Amino acid sequence: MSIWLGTEVWNMFVGRFLVFISLFGEAVPTVDRFLPKLLAGTVAAWAALYATTSGVKAIKDWWGIVATDSMPIDEAIGTRELVQIQGRVRPAQPDDTFVSPILGEECVAYEYDIRKVVQDSGRRRIDSTTKCKSFIISDGVTDILVDPDKESLSLNTTTKTPSTKKAIEEKIADERLEVEPSVYTSVLGDITKPIEVSEGTIGVGEKITVVGKATPVPAEAVTDADAVMMSEEAHLTVMNDDSGSTALRKAGRGAFLLIFGLIFGFFTILILTPVVLEIVELLG
Repeated sequence: MSIWLGTEVWNMFVGRFLVFISLFGEAVPTVDRFLPKLLAGTVAAWAALYATTSGVKAIKDWWGIVATDSMPIDEAIGTRELVQIQGRVRPAQPDDTFVSPILGEECVAYEYDIRKVVQDSGRRRIDSTTKCKSFIISDGVTDILVDPDKESLSLNTTTKTPSTKKAIEEKIADERLEVEPSVYTSVLGDITKPIEVSEGTIGVGEKITVVGKATPVPAEAVTDADAVMMSEEAHLTVMNDDSGSTALRKAGRGAFLLIFGLIFGFFTILILTPVVLEIVELLG
């Protein structure tokens, strides 16, 4: 009896497998036809999701700046809400600093942007980088450990356009810059190709503004700070430029990304709807 049941199940499996192979062979040309559209729709959906989430974050950052008032650091620790504080910067550890590659300043964060000035077509980026470390912001009484990421920085930048061979070599000779100075200078005389160099830093001892949520110091943190502000805990913004300008940039970026997300969301629906209907028809 058991042998007969086993044979029947095996025959049923083989029969269904052969039917599947037959249907699959007929479906391959159809799959090849809609696969490019499916891939294009997936890319559009990813772009829409990324733009929308980034836009929402930028709008929340904008709201965090305009909706919070500056308060003393000791009061900010007790609120456990999004607050705005001001204080002076010092490294979390004595030697935990950078020397910025262009301005040569001791800092806890820097970002630079090097662009080639192209006649009739604007500027073309050659190299750009943002780096930051945890640091302490203090008003002389209370200390908060701030742990930013590059998305949370809003720095006041200095822009220069070196116009001589010597100036270019001085500005972009640092080995950390992925730029070869000789590409933009001539071996004959002082002829140069125009470039634009900008850099922003958060210097040691500089007074800055931070918007974030102060939370208790984690047990694993090696610090004597009274609280921490971390980028993943809330919508952290670290700025040394005008808060009004930062808020406007955040709002503009958020609005642009949300519009971008809506456009790509529309294209996602436009591309994927006929593909989904075709798949349903094929399976039916």
